[in-house]
Amino acid sequence: MCALLAPAWGETPQAPRDTLVVTLPAPPATDGREPAWQPTLDAAGAGARNGLLWKASSARHTVYLLGSIHIASRDMYPLPDHIEQAFQNSTTLVVEVDLNKLDQGKFQSLLVANGMYPPEDSLWNHISADTKNLLIRFCGTNGLNPEIFARFKPWYAAVTAALVSVQMSKQEFAAGLDKYFLDQAAQGMRVEQIESPEYQFRVLASMPEAEQERNLRSALKNAGQSSEDFRQLQSFWLDGDAQKLDAFQSSLFQDDPEYAKRVYTDRNPSMAARAEQCLKTGERCFIVVGAGHMVGKDGVVHLLQQRGYKVEQVFARQ
Repeated sequence: MCALLAPAWGETPQAPRDTLVVTLPAPPATDGREPAWQPTLDAAGAGARNGLLWKASSARHTVYLLGSIHIASRDMYPLPDHIEQAFQNSTTLVVEVDLNKLDQGKFQSLLVANGMYPPEDSLWNHISADTKNLLIRFCGTNGLNPEIFARFKPWYAAVTAALVSVQMSKQEFAAGLDKYFLDQAAQGMRVEQIESPEYQFRVLASMPEAEQERNLRSALKNAGQSSEDFRQLQSFWLDGDAQKLDAFQSSLFQDDPEYAKRVYTDRNPSMAARAEQCLKTGERCFIVVGAGHMVGKDGVVHLLQQRGYKVEQVFARQ
């Protein structure tokens, strides 16, 4: 979901005229002279890496499944040759949402409608005093005015709190794997999205308020750890360690299984179905969705295996 919210990070939602308008903290500055995923000198000399790539096969056809990291650093690049080769051998890029074709006006309207309260309401009317105090302390620690969050619904406040914590780190939306491959596909490759922005917003906005507040409290309590979590996720990705990634993700959501079900488990079947469609039609697809959707007993890889397809992880040649 973080990839979808990239356009809002550091910008001001264009709310109705009588709605309080606030500005989110700006993302880290990037050098406009080169793409954010352009490798650093240190990364360019890195040894072989694995990444999280799977090959799914039927009797006649093959598709590739890449577990994405939506927020990444330039240290991820260059990507392993076997991943680049799989992409080059494909004719269709399939992503969660095509970030390069977001209608900014429509996006802002969706954000206001799903993530912000109307002018006569406020976040303070929907969370407990304890949660409000947690948010105030968080703002004090990070030099923010609590009124930044005043119109945000709890789910959006939670996402914002998590992103503030990685603001000064090396992780960037623009360096995410989704964005990287979408930019490569702009050279003429066909691009399809599995979900719509409206659907992704509904997933979060439709959560019961109690669940939203629980998620917000968790984000505030663990905000200082968020940057390290992203670095650890990237490390697992580079090692190609699907088991560690699955265990890591399970630990993050052990206190909120309903959230994990809503954000991951419930969405995985449609992703597996799109991969199966490619296998049935012979369309050479390169499918890029969040790495958390690929792993585990409810992940896309296991769902395809249950449907009788051969799915194997592809590692770098040593």
